[in-house]
Amino acid sequence: MLIYHPAFDAYHCVFRMMALMGLIPDLEVDKARLLDFYLAFPSAINDIRLPSTLAHGRRLAKSLSNTYRDPLNPKAAFRDMSQIQLAALRNIAALGLIDLNGFEQGFVKRINSVAIPESLGENLSIYLTAQAEILKFLSNGLAQIPLRGLDGLKHRTALLEYRYDTP
Repeated sequence: MLIYHPAFDAYHCVFRMMALMGLIPDLEVDKARLLDFYLAFPSAINDIRLPSTLAHGRRLAKSLSNTYRDPLNPKAAFRDMSQIQLAALRNIAALGLIDLNGFEQGFVKRINSVAIPESLGENLSIYLTAQAEILKFLSNGLAQIPLRGLDGLKHRTALLEYRYDTP
């Protein structure tokens, strides 16, 4: 039996990454991957060790129902999404929408001089409006937590290894 989920759709991943880059024009690749995961599975925010300033994220996670099924094992789902997310970012870099050298160094930086096609821009605008609540939490909340080290986003989510990070 085949089950569709947008988390594992490469084109939808490109779209989600473009939406995130519209709100956060400069971030680490791993942070972009984490934010994309929580955009695809907003209820998984419940599993994050959130700082007290972001405790409202739990209420948000409970209020957002996922049209598709939630992952049985978030860590395995995140690992399975890895190659799709990296391929999506490579495609965006190939289009010249993000800095290729920065991407190779582990950063996603939007290049504003390259225009997004009008139809894609319209669809992104509709998506940003429809997903405003979760995108606001991701961009103004989770994205502000440092990625690396103890109590960094990798540590708090337990989706990526943090113990061997260099400061």
